[in-house]
Amino acid sequence: MALRHLTAFVFLIFIISSCSSDDAANSNKPYIEGRITVNDSLDSTGDYSGIQILSSVRSGAESIDTLFYAVTDSTGSFSGFADIDENGIYPVLLSRNSNNFGLLNVVLAEGDSVSITAELPDVRNTSEITSDEQEVLRTLERVERGFRRVANFMNAGAISADSIQIEIEKWSDIYWQVFEENRGKHVARLSGESSATILQGWNDSLMVERANIVLDEYSRISPNLRNLLIQHISDTEGLSATLGFIDELEEKTPTENDKISIQIKRIDLLYDSSRTERATEYLNQLKNEFPEDEFVQSWAENMAYDLEYLAPGSSFPELQFQLVNGDSVSTSSLKGQPFLLEVTRLDNALYQEQYDRTVAIYQIYRNFDLEIITVPVSVSDVMFSAFFEERSRIWPFVRPNSFDTEALVEVLNLNRVPTRFLIDADGTIIGRYIGTEYDNILDGLQRITTITE
Repeated sequence: MALRHLTAFVFLIFIISSCSSDDAANSNKPYIEGRITVNDSLDSTGDYSGIQILSSVRSGAESIDTLFYAVTDSTGSFSGFADIDENGIYPVLLSRNSNNFGLLNVVLAEGDSVSITAELPDVRNTSEITSDEQEVLRTLERVERGFRRVANFMNAGAISADSIQIEIEKWSDIYWQVFEENRGKHVARLSGESSATILQGWNDSLMVERANIVLDEYSRISPNLRNLLIQHISDTEGLSATLGFIDELEEKTPTENDKISIQIKRIDLLYDSSRTERATEYLNQLKNEFPEDEFVQSWAENMAYDLEYLAPGSSFPELQFQLVNGDSVSTSSLKGQPFLLEVTRLDNALYQEQYDRTVAIYQIYRNFDLEIITVPVSVSDVMFSAFFEERSRIWPFVRPNSFDTEALVEVLNLNRVPTRFLIDADGTIIGRYIGTEYDNILDGLQRITTITE
């Protein structure tokens, strides 16, 4: 009899222990509960069971992580804990019988509780999301709508140049007020980052001050703001200070994705600065630290090729082309003058947007003997002619389809267009500029003109 009581007691202790462990495991996870009903016009039975609430994110090329999944009971009620790696704004899909009825943007943050109510089928107009974080998000969205209106006025020239900085700093203060009134919350971090970001180029010292406050409090900042700080430190304090700042960022960041992003930024910086040996060391470190990450391994493979063959300071590969005017040109024949080789699709919106700036650059720097060679890929003769109906062609273009595109992609390790290479008069690579890195071309051109002078 005593043994039976002891066994029961031990079993009870096990049950209590298991429940306590589950509670501890879930104690800091976002808790989601709510009630989803159905309009009588769609289902008049009053049975609201079988409605699925799903939140998932893509974690790789072919894998999807489920953060939250629940199914309503007959009253439409549901509840559960979300499993997130980091705080953020996540999509939540409502569906029933394989029909999707609505997608909600919900803030999921550690320790927060979220309530979701809605009525099918009109989820958009009947949904209500309640949580501490969601309330701050609504405030932030109102601020962002106001700032976008002002930004549109600025871009339209409706605000005088003298008043723009005043407006920028005013709205930065409004964003900062949202941050200060809600410190510790995820959305407050987003507002603090916006406050700092919009100051770039207008009040850089205050940008740095506010960014550092956000970084100290949350141990991380957005990639966009992080890159602005890195660029600012690079411009004002040099490479050594920039690398030191990147080391601090890596030590502070709590997430694996941020660590990867920061390490990649360090390697890119060393690559652009012709520190190929150090870049290679950090590249090997990155590969060894994340051996199962497909993105890391793919990126590392491309960067290893760039470091060996296309890094600044390396000789540019020998290429030969036939030009539209019938002449032939090779990279070796261009030695003795600097040149910019650009590879692009002519229907690329970014290239079209940048074209007038390229014309201006050519008109200025041809005084320093600069040549530009444009290699158009995936373009027909008709498309080529149409491109120049309203544009001037003042530098050499390679004849469309007169070269082996696959071989060019392989030799220059092309992943995106437009991609540009700036080469000095000795045939040495000054820099490679992909997509929106266009502004950095001016820094390279200044180096060439300084050498020429």
